[in-house]
Amino acid sequence: MIVSSLNPMPPVPIVIVAFGTNAKARDTYEHLGTRIQAHFPGHEVICALSSRIIKENKGGEQYPTASPREILEALYRQHHPWAVVQSLHLIGGHEFIRLVAEADKSPIRTSIGLPLLSSPADFTALCNGLAPLIDAHPHQAVLLAGHGTDHPAWCAYPALQYFLRLHFGPRVFIGVIEEGCPSRSEVIADIKAAGHKKVCIVPLLLVAGMHFHRDLAADSDNSWLNQLARADIQVEIMEQGIGMLPAVSDLFCRHIEEALSAIPDNPLFSAKITKKMTLHSLDKPNSL
Repeated sequence: MIVSSLNPMPPVPIVIVAFGTNAKARDTYEHLGTRIQAHFPGHEVICALSSRIIKENKGGEQYPTASPREILEALYRQHHPWAVVQSLHLIGGHEFIRLVAEADKSPIRTSIGLPLLSSPADFTALCNGLAPLIDAHPHQAVLLAGHGTDHPAWCAYPALQYFLRLHFGPRVFIGVIEEGCPSRSEVIADIKAAGHKKVCIVPLLLVAGMHFHRDLAADSDNSWLNQLARADIQVEIMEQGIGMLPAVSDLFCRHIEEALSAIPDNPLFSAKITKKMTLHSLDKPNSL
């Protein structure tokens, strides 16, 4: 039997952490914060940025935003014993590892929510969430262009292509903007070799911010737009990242639930233990 504490734990605050780029990013983060708050109505949801300032283009006005360390220290001063720190990163690369190290150094105990793509179930859920975008372009190639990384987590990109092709067939391609595999030249060659004359680029980014404007859609020789055009491939580009997709916020909420369930004295932890004990008792043979 599980005995509840005489002083039950107050709702654990949830700190959602993103990199942050510009004012457009704020709209996406506020949308995700609203969705997460609706899913966890009894919990305080706070947004932190690993990039210290989001800049508003109009007039150069700046909006200072607290870092994860500052927020966790403030929660400690408010006598919270625990906090969930939910990464808004897509994969577990360098930024996520730095976030884990920063949370580990904070005075408050933390339970970390994993990045968007952290399990086969996550990849499948994202594929289902992308279906309306991909199915809207049935007779052409679809290229999802992500950030890229030299971290071992780079393999998440070919893994996603594998899952996408299971769902939608070989007309879906994955590319990366900065570092990683496959290279841009390889992706363009693959699209051309498959006989595609048109491609729709979907930014595999939470927000279509700096990388979208500088690397994907820029009117420069080195952009994906012009490199594809040089290969005689017509290009359509979606101007929004995936952060507004319901499937994305649903995945983050699931990871928060998992992080909450790892905290002792939290109701989700108790429910998790009860479930395990029940399953164990069902598997155990009766004894006399």
